[in-house]
Amino acid sequence: MNLRVLCKLLGFLLAPFSLSMLTTVPFAMYYSEWAELGEFVASAGIGLALSGVLYLIGRTAKEDIFRRETLAITGLSWAIAAAIGALPFYFSGTVTTYTDAYFESISGLTTTGSTVLTNIEGAPKSILFWRSFLHFLGGLGIIVLFVAVLPLVGVGARSLFKQEAPGPVPEGLTPRIRDTSVMLFKIYAALNVAEMLILWGAGMSFFDAVNHALATMATGGFSTKNTSILAFGSPLIEWIIVVFMFLAGTNFSLHVEAVRGRFVYFKSTEFRVYLGIVVAASLFYAILLFAHGSTAVSHPGEFNIRDGFFMSLALMTTTGFGTVDFDQWPHAARMVSVVLMFVGGCAGSTAGGMKVIRWVILMKVAMHELARNISPRRVTTLKIDGRKIPRETSHEVLVFFFLYILLFILGSAGIAMLMPEQSLLSSISAAAATLNNIGPGLEAVGATMNYSAQSNAAKWLMSLLMLMGRLELFPILAMLSKTFWTRT
Repeated sequence: MNLRVLCKLLGFLLAPFSLSMLTTVPFAMYYSEWAELGEFVASAGIGLALSGVLYLIGRTAKEDIFRRETLAITGLSWAIAAAIGALPFYFSGTVTTYTDAYFESISGLTTTGSTVLTNIEGAPKSILFWRSFLHFLGGLGIIVLFVAVLPLVGVGARSLFKQEAPGPVPEGLTPRIRDTSVMLFKIYAALNVAEMLILWGAGMSFFDAVNHALATMATGGFSTKNTSILAFGSPLIEWIIVVFMFLAGTNFSLHVEAVRGRFVYFKSTEFRVYLGIVVAASLFYAILLFAHGSTAVSHPGEFNIRDGFFMSLALMTTTGFGTVDFDQWPHAARMVSVVLMFVGGCAGSTAGGMKVIRWVILMKVAMHELARNISPRRVTTLKIDGRKIPRETSHEVLVFFFLYILLFILGSAGIAMLMPEQSLLSSISAAAATLNNIGPGLEAVGATMNYSAQSNAAKWLMSLLMLMGRLELFPILAMLSKTFWTRT
């Protein structure tokens, strides 16, 4: 492990992150939040000082990085950025402990949307904007965004990009990795601006529109309202967010092709499966709620369809917004909700979860093995979209699936042990919600609840689950290995 180059690149990445806190200045000034303004400036100063120290330690190191450095930079940059991002929450008194501040920060940065705030509407506006801006930074990944707007960080940039990109995605959309990052960033930013303007025109205040656009396109879910999207009471706003949640959960490489004039969405197997699951789950919800007939959990006619589409996308894309308390839905609907949490959005999107493409590959592998057992001499090739699936890819997906389920089980058991007073379902859903970067779970951490009652130890465990889920397990698991930091 080259620790000097690790320090140099961490300093390089943490400096712009620290400066990004100053995006809150206009809101702090407009709403006369002078104390919070000073706290953001102080937090940015601390972050810049830390990044300066790290850069000075490694200033003479060559920028060439290899596998270990790539994994370490990816994992540590997120963990340290969350630690710096937590400072405004703590300094402002929005939360009472640094544990809560870190939980809120890592939840924003990993686009999970789990919160410990009990009175969101009573929090300073600049703090609420910072929560949403953390979503924006985490949406496509800190490193991907900074590679897009800053000079290339060295020959290891492709490795960093690959570690940041959520899901098994193609090597790149352009020959140069920085061009790819710039293209993705432009589309990501454009969709944020478009949604903000449309929500503003649909009746949201400018401040609410900005925050909810940032939270939607990052599939984060932090709202400026205690009751999330339900507070606006607007079917139009809900349908707008449905559309943008769907776009956020789609592989961004397909958006790039659309911008180039090639509408290839339906040529993608993953997209077709993604669309099919969304429609099927939405109709299932609508029919079940209509059949249930209780006005406490459903509404007649169009409301059922809207609730169905909104909640299926909020859960599957891991956005986590709410228009209803799905914890009060029939058991069958709640079961489907948990399944959708694990499905996730498309690879190369801002969504969390296991990703649709992995489920497609798992299904193909399962069907291939079934066919091989029926006809041992039959020779078949696994393909997706006309391209052969390499054996290494199938192997990686199987390993990922095993580790993901194992971590979910261990996380559930850990939370249950740390929170013995709450129901087992609450602990299980808390693990599912944080590992999959969803936000709300069931019962004690349900749609109308929050995570403030969880113990400090449980919050740190859930913070780790959020980070593992967002970084697709391997960077964090590698760093936890005893041999990772030893010289070879």
